[in-house]
Amino acid sequence: MPFDMTTREAGSGETVPARPEIKPFASAERAWLWAAGCLAARRAGQPAPRDPAMPCTPETILLRLDRLYRARRIDLVHVRILRRWGDRGRAPDPRRGGDRNDWRQWRAALAELEDVLRELGIVAGFEIVPNSLGRENFCRKIGL
Repeated sequence: MPFDMTTREAGSGETVPARPEIKPFASAERAWLWAAGCLAARRAGQPAPRDPAMPCTPETILLRLDRLYRARRIDLVHVRILRRWGDRGRAPDPRRGGDRNDWRQWRAALAELEDVLRELGIVAGFEIVPNSLGRENFCRKIGL
């Protein structure tokens, strides 16, 4: 008998997927702000919200940041900026004079993190168009 990944709800006879579909984050910024919020809740003694549709845990994102730091792709300034604005729950505003430098560091750190998280499937990648027409349009658009 083949393995069945569905379960039946009691009394209804309707099949339901055993695990909800995992939804990747739209960007590394959203992933970081979510992770920072979970970590801030944990520091405050509150339970972190558990959503089985999340593609990772906050620790996964922290581990990737640590690896970027150890590989010297980001430095301590980037980490401090990410922590400061993550605790505030928002990104720095480049239109405000005091936030402009933080915004530059924020964008540089998140650009590095975005590449890593895309490879892992935590951040949504680009949609791949299976037909050749999509490839031709893409190549024309970027000048190839």
